[in-house]
Amino acid sequence: MISVQSVSKTYGRLGRRTRALDGVSLEVARGETLGLIGPNGAGKTTLLSCLLGFLRPDAGRLSVAGRAVDDLWVRARTGYMPERLGFDRELTGASFLAFHWRLSGGDPRRTDAEVTAAADRVGLERPALAKKLRTYSRGMLQRIGVAQATLGSPEFLFLDEPASGTDPLGVAIVREQILAAKRRGATIVLNSHQLPEVERVCDRVVFIDHGRLSRSETLRGEAASRRRASIRVPEGRAGEALAALAASGIAAEAGPDSSVRLAGSGEADVARAVKALALADLPVLEVRSSAELEELFRATSGAPS
Repeated sequence: MISVQSVSKTYGRLGRRTRALDGVSLEVARGETLGLIGPNGAGKTTLLSCLLGFLRPDAGRLSVAGRAVDDLWVRARTGYMPERLGFDRELTGASFLAFHWRLSGGDPRRTDAEVTAAADRVGLERPALAKKLRTYSRGMLQRIGVAQATLGSPEFLFLDEPASGTDPLGVAIVREQILAAKRRGATIVLNSHQLPEVERVCDRVVFIDHGRLSRSETLRGEAASRRRASIRVPEGRAGEALAALAASGIAAEAGPDSSVRLAGSGEADVARAVKALALADLPVLEVRSSAELEELFRATSGAPS
């Protein structure tokens, strides 16, 4: 559905030019949620801006559903939340959402109902809708930004740091809105530094650094890579757990917080490991599967451990 072919973008003037994107190529399948990860200044927001038609690349081609990214057909089916929330602060929350409902092509007769429903979806209390956006906290602005981006159930959703500045409840609300869009089949591109949230919602991630796409990792399905199962046991007993697993022919290594990490992450691998620990009279306190995106981030960017 989304195609990026050898896209490059340079900023600045002669003598002070910065290559923000350097020959980036990627594809996003219909209904896929793709996460963009990488350090600050890597080119992620520039890539989103090119995909939205806000910037024109110096070289390469981009398309959405086989059309130009600034085609009106594409824009009518696109929801977008920017990293920098440059909303008209003199509008009330209700006026802001009503304006975007009309922009999305929504039925004018359903404006009030859709505005209140959108506010409810992101946990924005009704009295806040009557207040001007300039009175909103950062977290409230993030929530209303997500509400406007998802108005009209867009087919394509581009989110740039959608949970930045929100409290844990706000993060959970943003996550649920992304998952709801996934369930209805939207194609989503997400830029976020909140790696645990990226792992929860994305099917695949690509790592961008210095304008180049350096790595791609699949997080879901049979082709999932880098997923590791972790089993937490009582404090001080990880050594016993490793010995019990080794005796059963199960490869594992020590992890943080009295946990052991299995070499495999499939359900059969986990079941075998839990059974081996139970037979060794070792309590299993927690079992989880992780793509270990933080480790990937450190390994790919060269950041210190």
